[in-house]
Amino acid sequence: MKSIPIQAPLYPEPPYKYPGARGVLIIYETEPNNIRKILPDVLEVGDMPLAFLGVMEYPECIPLGPYNEAYLMVQAKCGDVSAWFDPFMWVTTEEALTAGREIWGFPKKMADIKVLQEEERVTGVVERKGVKIIEAVVEPSGPLEMPFEASIMTFKQMLRGDGSGLDVKKVLLTINPLEIKKMMAGEGKIKFGKSKEDPVHILQPKKLAASVYVEYDMTLPYGKIIKTIV
Repeated sequence: MKSIPIQAPLYPEPPYKYPGARGVLIIYETEPNNIRKILPDVLEVGDMPLAFLGVMEYPECIPLGPYNEAYLMVQAKCGDVSAWFDPFMWVTTEEALTAGREIWGFPKKMADIKVLQEEERVTGVVERKGVKIIEAVVEPSGPLEMPFEASIMTFKQMLRGDGSGLDVKKVLLTINPLEIKKMMAGEGKIKFGKSKEDPVHILQPKKLAASVYVEYDMTLPYGKIIKTIV
């Protein structure tokens, strides 16, 4: 094992498998300047000013165990590589949080995350420190077939233990193979709460492009380092 504590590591090595994942996904347009505000200095705004919101339930993750996850990503570029960049992410277990931050640099925080199924709608809710920071509603009305590949860029940064600078400053690209089991499109709605600690309201929607309820199987492998600063 390569994580700590060495006598009883908190998480095992990837790949991690996610059978039966389910939740809501909404892709929308935002202002390019909004994206620019949340990008690290080594990335640029992508060719299209798109954001990608997901609130997911993972009833099984092999071998981390079940947990829920939410994320808000944007289209970005690192040199000639374009992908979804992940500035905001939340999970419900310490294993998922620690593995995601330490291996890939996913910016995970703990939160209360729910995917609520009603008769004609599915609602994803994220609450953290008493603030409902995300409410995403999808009212699925019909099946949708579209290509879907999860290519995600992350920015991994770690401070030196003596405070004299950084041990790590890198950009990674991770490609998650997905097998779509069900995808239903429909009307969507997003409501962001204001929080200084989770400033998702910076990425306000301008126009919704796609709103879906989805079920899939996913594999999360190691990522690939595409840029090293430190």
